[in-house]
Order: sequence, then structure tokens, then C-alpha cells
Amino acid sequence: MAQLKKLYMAGKLEDLEKMTTIPESGNKNMKMLLNTARKLFHNAEDYRRNGDQELAYISYMKYFNMLSTIRKKSDYAQNKGMVREVLGDTGANRRIMDTLERISDSLSKRYEAQMPVNVNLNSTLISPPSEPIDDKSNLVTASEAYANLGIISCEALFQRMQQQSVLVMDCRSSADYEVSRLTYSCAFNVPEELITPGMSAGRLQARLSSSAKASWASRSVKESVVLMDWNSKEAQPADNTAIATLLDILKNWDPDVTYRAPIQLLEGGYQHFIMMYPTHCTNPSVQRPQQNNNVIDTIDDIEYPSISDITMKEDILNAEDSKDKQRPSINRANKPTTLRTNEPAHQNYQFQEQINPINEIMLRQEELLEKAQINDMLLDKESKKWRLLHADGETLTGGNQELNYNLLQLESKAEDYKIENCRLRDKLKRYKEEQPPQELQNYDETTKQIESKIEERLKLDERHELERLERERQLAIARSAKRHYKPPTEPAAPPAARVSDESPTSPFHEIRESVPFEQEPINSRPLYDRATKPRNERTTAVETATPRIRDFSPIIGQNRRGLTGLKNLGNTCYMNSILQCLSNTRQLMEYCVSNKYKNYISRQNKTNGQIIEEVAELLKVLWNGQYKCVASRDLRYVVGQYQKIFSGVDQQDSHEFLTILMDWLHSDLQTINVPPKQEINRASDKAWLEFTKSKESLILHLFYGQIKSTVKCVTCQMESATYECFSNLSLELPPNSNFCHLNQCMDMYFSGEKIHGWNCPTCKTKRDAIKKLDISRLPPVLVVHLKRFYADPSNSGAYVKKQNYLQFPLENLDMKPYTARAESRTRTPKTYKLYAVSNHYGTMEGGHYTAFCDNDGRWYKFDDQVVSTLDSSNVVSSAAYILFYTWLPPMHLAE
Repeated sequence: MAQLKKLYMAGKLEDLEKMTTIPESGNKNMKMLLNTARKLFHNAEDYRRNGDQELAYISYMKYFNMLSTIRKKSDYAQNKGMVREVLGDTGANRRIMDTLERISDSLSKRYEAQMPVNVNLNSTLISPPSEPIDDKSNLVTASEAYANLGIISCEALFQRMQQQSVLVMDCRSSADYEVSRLTYSCAFNVPEELITPGMSAGRLQARLSSSAKASWASRSVKESVVLMDWNSKEAQPADNTAIATLLDILKNWDPDVTYRAPIQLLEGGYQHFIMMYPTHCTNPSVQRPQQNNNVIDTIDDIEYPSISDITMKEDILNAEDSKDKQRPSINRANKPTTLRTNEPAHQNYQFQEQINPINEIMLRQEELLEKAQINDMLLDKESKKWRLLHADGETLTGGNQELNYNLLQLESKAEDYKIENCRLRDKLKRYKEEQPPQELQNYDETTKQIESKIEERLKLDERHELERLERERQLAIARSAKRHYKPPTEPAAPPAARVSDESPTSPFHEIRESVPFEQEPINSRPLYDRATKPRNERTTAVETATPRIRDFSPIIGQNRRGLTGLKNLGNTCYMNSILQCLSNTRQLMEYCVSNKYKNYISRQNKTNGQIIEEVAELLKVLWNGQYKCVASRDLRYVVGQYQKIFSGVDQQDSHEFLTILMDWLHSDLQTINVPPKQEINRASDKAWLEFTKSKESLILHLFYGQIKSTVKCVTCQMESATYECFSNLSLELPPNSNFCHLNQCMDMYFSGEKIHGWNCPTCKTKRDAIKKLDISRLPPVLVVHLKRFYADPSNSGAYVKKQNYLQFPLENLDMKPYTARAESRTRTPKTYKLYAVSNHYGTMEGGHYTAFCDNDGRWYKFDDQVVSTLDSSNVVSSAAYILFYTWLPPMHLAE
């Protein structure tokens, strides 16, 4: 047996026992349970032989738990012979139990031995810092300790790669290395098939290829050396692994080289690095070769052993109706927002609710009134402008649309402040009902002042609402008149007065005439290469287009990279909003700006690679730091060729545009071949393969996930599962609520729903069933769409907008509660951070889109061609329509 591995999973046997439970599986057939038990036993034996007592203990315990489940089965008596044949007789299991007891005794002694008896203050052991985490000295100590352990994180390795200071030795097999590897120039392959115990560094070097020998020779001059395999997680890997042998060779059998720093292993290996930095790998879709060590793969499909385990949608709605929905503080910047909380976000108030609620309400009211008064001033100023223009009949002219858009945003803020004011009123009312009269007397004067200001604010809000309704009424009249207005026919201009290439059929004729925020001379028609028109799909790959001349109509001005605005080309704010959110998706931006996308363009699809080309060229202009704003005419024209609704001047839905654009971009880049696996056991993997057709793309790797839909029969408890891929989640907003939290929407979406008349394959008849959704594959970029628009049956099915104020976290969005059982056990991060928001202001009759985006830690507002700074406390608003979250680390574009 191999040398015992160091303890790493627990500090005592009781903690280890918590990991030995198995899913409830009594409703599974005997053959499946026996196969699972047999796998558990074989895994336990392998772990024991490799010296991993902790994993061996867990697997043996799971084996006996599964054996207990088998013996409780109603058909156990009929299948005793099969059980004995597969798992052995009583004597065999007694011997297994003896082995388990020996391992248990050994672990107990080892855990006891590693527990410190006395704490030596002068010990060289590193203790958890008692000072705050931001103490720099503590950070340095912790970092040094981490390095001394011989482990380096993916983030730290990526930083060294950017500095070109590290040599990476990839000791996976040569076949795996050819399929996918780092794009880093100082990384090379030391194939595992060449690494054998007992060899020296010189002998290993002689076996390497000529190119690898050159990289091998640089190990003495690089500041650090990092070893990498598929998934090593600790500084002392198992002795029988290639990475452990290579580490031993470099440490003990490389006498001619003095390393500048201790050799380290990459934590999580290449498998984890792919998830963190997919754009820095040649084929990020690759997966680690299957190893038969997932102890409960055969029962992963047991999602909900009992109907009672499923939370029903009606239970959530009833619970929410009975809850007191509190609106958080207006200032959300001073405390990290958490997902599942209704507590105020202002850190200074965090203990005052228990001490002095009245003072807390007063302080929040002062903060609210200060912001609301500023908004009132701006709203009154814009309203006066609007009234003057309306008197002249010019409120719908192109040049004045910006004023309408500003009013929509100010009105939306006013509505948010109104909700906050009502929440303070309700909070004060509850406090007065709950407190004894003598307590209220102490704050009688303060309470009256608060109530007076609340009522005064409500009257002002009522006036603003009446003004808004009057503006909407007048705008509706103006729109109706404009629709029915037929301009007189003008005589045709003489040929000499017309620009030779400007005709009514020009693709830019309608666009230029409708641009509201810029005046263009008639002869400024963009130079556009007609070769960008959709080509015949049978065009050969040899054919090449003439050089493209694009017209971005830039406004020159030095700017911070990524902060260039987009001109409104006639109700194209929906498009601008989405493009800015995608522009601030750093992995996609870097992929386009660095021209990596050119290696993966498909010319065999409907769009012929033109969408990704136009998006990439636009992103390059947005990130060159030379322009205040640009126009996306070329992209808009190409998009309009494939979807006519995007070519006109009518307002469109940004979510519809995003969904279609994602599909196009994926199709344009779907050229990454995924080698077929010899055996695919999991149904989710089979469904994923059917969706991708063994061809993947960066868009797929970033934005696409997978939903598992489980249907469970109420009568026989039989489960059926199907899988569907998604690029965004569309969540309903709670009904009858003007304020809600994102987790409420998530809970509703991933709750159970009753369905009737389901054809149960076990019962062979129609049954009532429960349908439940879970995420079986989380994407690195999670896009959440809020279903604000719905058909109102009380209004002849006309679409109306829900104006709910949705509280959502800027950080720490935990998606683990919504993942399927198999996905919850993977190393994929489950916690997300917000980096962009697409906002919609107004109603179905008239609206405007903007984007809020995080650019290197600072938030900015992208309002068409105008880009301005944004306080993080203003990111959350009732205008939020599409949320962009990611767990990927931030990337900085190279200068």
C-alpha cells in the first residue's frame, strides 16, 4: 500500500461522517442500487491502496449505507441471490467492515495527534489573523504561507503569466495537451507518459521534443516554476501520479539548477483554469477524461426523493403575501448587498434598529428627502422645457427626443423615492402599534415631524404623478396625430441637386433622416462595402471580400477605454444598451479586440460570420480610447438584413435583440470541434452534446447554461427529466407587489408547479405530477431577464409594463440553492457579481433604454452617446430590465 496521504478533508472523525450520507434512493430499482454499491466498494479499495484514508473511509461508509438501503427494499428477499453474487456473502462484508474499523481507528489517532496541546506564541506556525483582513502585514504573511505550501491559485498564476515571469510545465498526456492547452508562450508539455519514477532531470530532458527542451532549459532563469495537471488540489499529490513524480525529479534529482522560488502546483489544475480564463486556452470546451470515481453518478438523476422535498410556487406566493415587505435604505453603497435579506444596506444603521428605530427612520428620511429634492429640481426644469416645446408642437421631433428620455428617467427616480417614502410611513405606523404608550411619549415630537414630512412628500408625489399623466395624455394625442398625418407630396429634386449614390432605396436613407441627436449633411452618406450583404451559403471559403470601409461617424476626444458612447440612430437605444453591456463583458471584449475571434469564424451558417465581424469592429472602436461617441450603422445595417424588425426606426425590445444576437454570435463562432467521448453516462451531458452538435464557441462557453426539468408523479413518485440550454433566465416578478427581491423571483422560477394529465410511464396512465426546474450547468456569465411586460386580460390583452422596484445584489448572488444535485457538487463557482444592467424607462407607449456598467471597479451610465459616472447606490432601480452577472475574474486590456 502507498504511503499515507496527509489529512486534508476534516479535523475530526465526526466531521468526516457528515460526508458519508447518500441520497434517498429507495425508489430506484435493485440493479441500479447494486451497481452503485459495487462502484462505492471499488472506489474505497482504490483510495485505501493509494493511502487516502479519508476518502476510503467515506466510500466504505457510503457502501454500507447503500447496503442498508438495499436490504430495506421490498423486493430484497426475491433478489438475495443477485445481491450475494454482486456484493458477496456475509463473510465478505464482515471482512470489509473489519477494514473500515481499522481505518476508523487509524484516523481517530491521526486526528488526535494533529490537534495542538499547547499554543506556543513563538511558534513558526501561521495563525489566523486577529486583526481586520485589510491589514497589509497579515495579507503578506498569508500569501507567503500559501506559497510555502507549494500551491498557487489560478488568479495568481494568471497575473504572473501577464508579467511573463513564470514557466508552466503541463504534465498531462501529450494527447490531452494537443486537444487543449494554455495560449501562454512560456508553457510547454512534459507528457505524463514520459515521466517515470527514479529518473533524473537530465534523463527526462533527453526524452522531450526539441521545442520542449528549449522551454525546459529556461527553468533556471524564470522567477517561478508552476506544475499543472488536470485537477491537483494540494502541494503533496498522490505518489502514483505524474505530477508527484515530476515534482520529486525537480526537487531532488535536478542538481545543476538552482530554482529562484519554490516549485508550485496549480490549485485545481487545468480543469479549474479553463473555467476561470477560457479565452486563454486553445479549446476551453475540453473536459477532463472521465474517471470512474464519482461515487454516486448512477443515482444523480434522483433529484427529489420525496414530493415533500419540493417547494411549491403557491407556497412561496402565499408566504410572500403574508410577509412584511421592507424597502431597503436608499444608500446601498456602504455595505455589501446580500441576496437574502430585507435589512437596510447602510452600515451606520446596522445596530440602530434595535436601539432607536425612530432615529433610524428620521435619518433615512433626511437622506431620502435630500435626493428627492434634487430630483424634483431637475424634473421641474425639464418639465418646463417640455411644456414650452409642446406648446409649439415639437415634443415628438427628433431633436427633442432627448428631453423626453430625460423626463422618463427622472420620473422613474421619483417613483422609486415615492415607494421609499411609503415604506417609511408603514414602518413608522408599525412601530407605533407595537410600542407601549409611555415609550411613544419620549419620541412624540420627533414622530410628528416625521409624519408631517411624509405627508408633505406624498402631496408632492401626487402632483408629480398628475403632471406625468398629463404629459402621457398629450404625448398619446401627438403620437396618434403623427400616425395619421400624411405629408404633401414634394416635387422630385432635379438630378443635378441629388447626390449620385443617394437614392430612396439606400439602406441608410431612412436611418439618416431619423437620427434625433445629430445633424448630418445630406452628402455624408456612410461609405459601405456592398460585399457585406448576405452571401449565398454555398459561397466557397476561398472567396474573400474586398476591404471593408466602415462609417462610425466618431466624435473625437480622448477618453478612458470602454467609455465611448453610442449615437442614437432613431430609437436604437435598445440596441445601444445591450451593446454596452456586452462591451463590458471583459472576456468577450478581449476576444474581439485581440482578434482571436478571427481564428474561429464560421462561413457556413446563415449570417456567414458577418455579425461577429461587425460586433468585433465596434468593440475595438469603443475600447480604443480616442472617441467620445460613435455610430453603429454598419452593425445595425447587417443586423437588419437578417431580422427586418431591427432595420426600421420603431422601438424594439432589448431582451429580444439580446437573445437573437446571442444565437447569431454563437452560430458565427461555432467552429470549436469537441472530440466525442467514448462513453457518455449522464443524461445532461448527452443533451448538451445534442445541442452543440460537437461544435462549440466562446459565446457558448461564456453565456450558455443548461436547465433540468424534473417531472415527478404524485402517485408512484417516478421521476422523468429533460434538459434544455439557455443563454438567459426570464424571471417573473411577484404579482401585487411594488417592491420585491431578486431571490423571490428566483424562488418562484425554480419552485414546483402542479401539472395535470401527465402520462406517467410507470403508472401507464394520466396522473397528477409536480414539475420542477433546476440548473444543471451554470454559465460563467449569468444573464437574468425580468419579465416586466405582460398581456393584460383586463385591457383586451394589450401589453403593459410592471414597474416593480426589484432589489438585487451587486455582489454575492448565490446560485447554489437553484442547482441540480450533480451541478452542486462540481467545482464551478456558484457566487456571482453584477457587472452590467440594461434599464428600461417608461411604458409600452413610449420608453427609453440605458445601461449601467462596471468599468474597472467604477460604475458608469451609458445613455446613448452620453457616458457619465454613476454612484453604486443608484445602480438598483425600478428601471432594471436585464441583469448581467459573472463569476469570472476581472480582465484588464493590455495597453
